[in-house]
Amino acid sequence: MEGQPMGKIWHVGLAVPDLERGKAEIGELFGLTWRPVVVRSMTIKDAEGRARGVDVRVTFSLGSPFAVELWQEIPGTPLATPEAGWFHHLGYWADDYAAERQRLSDLGHPPFLSSDPTLLISRGPGNLLVEPCDLGRDQPYLRDLYPADSAYFGPPVLPTENGPPVLPARTPAAEERQ
Repeated sequence: MEGQPMGKIWHVGLAVPDLERGKAEIGELFGLTWRPVVVRSMTIKDAEGRARGVDVRVTFSLGSPFAVELWQEIPGTPLATPEAGWFHHLGYWADDYAAERQRLSDLGHPPFLSSDPTLLISRGPGNLLVEPCDLGRDQPYLRDLYPADSAYFGPPVLPTENGPPVLPARTPAAEERQ
């Protein structure tokens, strides 16, 4: 992905006060459909390093290569809806996650939100929040959003409400890698 910096941006994160309403309104506006909502339980740290356990209800739009991430805001945390509106951050792929975390630090972009070892959202220029996403970490729910040349690119593994994950049909690109 070197030489293609804009190709690394793969999602926009939005913190919404009501997840179902947000899905309906953003979906209608952009013609999006959504993956099943999942709950991610994690311990997050804010910019001051204060830790807090949270259960985040989150979904991503279906389709690729660009996605919209929506989550139910958690007031009083870095996952709250920003004062200026729903826009929260831009997510981009990082080939070397540890090096990218260090690069952001070296550039003077401090952590805004973190959950070690896999989540970092830093405050960049103009207060823009940016999330480097590790290309070396498999996220089955999001496999279709990985770059086509990634080892993890393929059909997403989607959860269902009452059963095991749904495995969509394999794509030709995924079949070639097996």
